[in-house]
Parts: sequence; C-alpha cells; structure tokens
Amino acid sequence: MGTNFNVGSFNAINTNEPKKSNSKNGKGSNEDLRKRLMLMGAAILGGAIVLFLLLFLLSLFMNKNYTYDDIENIMVSAAESYFSDHPKRLPQSDTQRVEIDVDTLVASEYMKEMVDYTGEEITCSGKVSVQTNGNDYLYTPRLDCGEDYVTQSLREVLTKKVVTEGYGLYEVGDSYVYRGEDVKNYLQLDASLWRIVKVTEDGEIMLILEDKPYSSVAWDNRYNSQIGYNIGINTYSTSRVKESLDKYYKSKYNENSSFKSEAILSDDDRSKTVTFDLCTGKRSTSDTTKDNSVECAEISEGQKIGLLTASDYMMASIDTNCNTILNQTCQNYNYLVTDYKWWLVTATANSTKEAYGVDGGVVESINTSSYMYPRAVIMLNSNVLFKSGKGTVNKPYKIK
Repeated sequence: MGTNFNVGSFNAINTNEPKKSNSKNGKGSNEDLRKRLMLMGAAILGGAIVLFLLLFLLSLFMNKNYTYDDIENIMVSAAESYFSDHPKRLPQSDTQRVEIDVDTLVASEYMKEMVDYTGEEITCSGKVSVQTNGNDYLYTPRLDCGEDYVTQSLREVLTKKVVTEGYGLYEVGDSYVYRGEDVKNYLQLDASLWRIVKVTEDGEIMLILEDKPYSSVAWDNRYNSQIGYNIGINTYSTSRVKESLDKYYKSKYNENSSFKSEAILSDDDRSKTVTFDLCTGKRSTSDTTKDNSVECAEISEGQKIGLLTASDYMMASIDTNCNTILNQTCQNYNYLVTDYKWWLVTATANSTKEAYGVDGGVVESINTSSYMYPRAVIMLNSNVLFKSGKGTVNKPYKIK
C-alpha cells in the first residue's frame, strides 16, 4: 500500500514557521525611529537657539544705547525731513536763521520722544538752527542734558583758552586773535588743513589755508595805462587773484582721488562757511596801525573767500618792533610764516601797480604781475560745532 502525500498539509505547516525576514524588518524600524527622534530633537534644539538669538538681538535693538553724537545726528535728520516737507519755512537769506525745537519734531512725528534715546535717568532738551549760504543749508543741533552733556560750538571751546602773554589766543577789542609762533590753532576740514586766525566780534571764525595752494598766480596782470604796459592794476575787486580764489572756492573736491587738485573745500565744508566783508583798502609802507582801520576803509561786501590783510599779518607777530608792514621783525614769533611766497589782499597806497606779498616771512611791496601763491582766507559760521582735537598739527581741531 502506497503512502499518500498531502500537499495542502505541507503548505499549512510551512506558513506557521517563524519568518526570519520579519524579525530583521522590526529591528530596522526601531533604528529608523531613533534617527527620526534624534533629528526632531536636533531641529527643536536648533529652533530654540535661533529663537534665543532673535530675542537677544531684538532686546539689543529695543534697548539701544545712543551716544550724544547719535542723538544730535537724529535731531538734524529729523529737522532736514521736516524742512523738506515745509520748504517755505527755511531761511530765505544769509542773514536769517530759523530754529525748530525737539518738541515740535516729536509732535510732528519726525523723531521719537527724547527719553527713548537718553533713557529715563537723563533729561534733555534740544533744538536745531538752520542757516543758508547760497544754495547750502547748515543744520546745527543744540542738545542740552544739563550736567551730563551740552553741545559745544568751536567758538566756545576756543575762547575758553585766552592768554595775556606768550603764544596763544589774545582778546583784542571785541575779537580774539591768535598771536605768536607755536600756537595751537590748526583745524582740519575735509579737503585741507587750515590755521585759525581769529574769532570775530560776531563769533565767526577766520581761517587761513595751511596747505600749500595748488599753483602760484599773478595778483593782477592787466594793462596799466598809467605805467604803459601789462604790469597789473592793484584794485582787488577786479584782480586776477580774486578770480583765482573764486574758482578755488567752487572747485569740486573728490576725496577718493589720489591726485592733488585745486579744490580746497568739500561741499560740506562750504555749507559751514559764511559770506563776509573783506577789507581791501590800500596801505602805505609807513603806516603803523594793526587794527585794520586803514584796510577796512574800503570794503568788498559779501565775499566767500579772500586773502589776509596786512594788519592781520602784523598782529600775528608778538615782536614789539613789528610796527610797519615792511619791517623784517614781523616774521619773528609769527605762526603765519611759510617756506613759500604768498599774496596779501592789501595793495600799496600811492601806487597802481604794487601789492604786498610775503616771502619767507618778510613782506615786500612788489609788482602785481609777479607770481605768488593765493593763500586763501574763509570765514566759518559762528555756530559750527566742536568735534575733537587739541589744535596741534598732529591733533588738529575738527568740527561736526
């Protein structure tokens, strides 16, 4: 009798045996789960770190510490925006000054409350004055935080250091004049280095160029009918040197250029200057005055740039023997002495062809057709603000 083989029973037994492949799949699933959990944890931790950093940066922004310079700049920006929206309220002439206070700027929503910049512990008030110089507007902030801080003008800083002997700033009448050889009166503008000559009775600050001018020029080279040839005419208002100076004043300054140019002022520098009356009266070689009374007998009004008078050159020397313009002792103890020749604005009286020029510190009366450097003089606004410096050549005064 043969044995029967049941295929169905065989198949049933096979399906009930353990499947090794399923065991392997379970172990793999656990490893994938652990990886997913680790990735989720890392993502949560990374998100928490990013959130912390964002909150930290936000807290820094919300609690920003403003310097007083920052606040003054904010006041100026707010005032510029205000007058951009209200141009008819800007000053209409060089003699007009317009002021706007911080309360108005806050109320008009051009800046935040002052306490948002200073903090609760400091109380400040402020205003911005606006003046015009042609097409340029000078915005001057004045921040008053009591004992903590008060904006200082350059004029205020300078006139705190008055002397009565030796080298320094002297009070002369209603003005303050630098005298002597080693005086701390250097001032750096954007385009060039200058020396402070004096603070006028109106508080304006006269500067003379310290950097060597771009080129030498004739004071004048026109045909002189009295002399009979092109030797020049010593009338400043129509002179060649005035034409050269006006050109230098307008020349555009490029701070990125490596080439020396005739530009002596940047646009920002020009905005801080004011027009002034230049004393252009002629002077005899025997005159002993030093107060500009002779030179100011004739005026060129509304000048933006000029040259130094003979009286101002003499006053800079503290040598008591400097009593006439041609006296060689005027070069002694005089910070205005340079190693190049330069013109004064003052012409020689009783002559139509000569003007005064400085050669190695010694003043000469020479033909206007001669060539010397035009050492420019400008006048800074009385409200220009002190920024830094000690007035030395290495640490010159700087303005905001």
